[in-house]
Amino acid sequence: MAPESRRLRQYRVRATPVSDLTEQVPLRRALPLVLVETAGLAVLFSVYAVLHANDSVLAPLLVPPVVSFVLVVAQPQAVGSRPGRVVGSYVIAGVVGLGFSASPGPDLLEAVAAGASTLLLMHLTGALHSPAIAVSLIAVLTDFGAAEAVAALPLLVVLSSLVVLLAWAAHRTLGDSDYPARWW
Repeated sequence: MAPESRRLRQYRVRATPVSDLTEQVPLRRALPLVLVETAGLAVLFSVYAVLHANDSVLAPLLVPPVVSFVLVVAQPQAVGSRPGRVVGSYVIAGVVGLGFSASPGPDLLEAVAAGASTLLLMHLTGALHSPAIAVSLIAVLTDFGAAEAVAALPLLVVLSSLVVLLAWAAHRTLGDSDYPARWW
């Protein structure tokens, strides 16, 4: 194939719609995308501000849902972006991480064991959503007490549900009405 033909074919491929927003996105699509993503991040950061204002040990738990939000908006067709899998992964990671946090032992070994256990349960249930794995590590390394652990699990359910709701709203705002294509 002549070099000119390859170049033309390359441009033709780029002119097709981008369904995976982790690919290169044209500026006319990137600007509204970033505005909608920023609005979602502002909502999630507001939750952090409320938690941090109270000097809550729970504030670091917001970091993985922020990553999840960007991932679900960028890759809405990915299996790990399905709402049930997002919420389920956070429940698994929260239960495992809080369980390991309550057990005695060196934090580093507990964090590794919590991460491995979380991954195993996510694979066995089909609820693999990679940002949620950080929750089990955060729970162990933050060394939650009993009171924080009781508050952490409902917070994770609310945050992961908020991620799904914000991603749904972002896709509707952008004109992408196909999220979620499937719930599990």
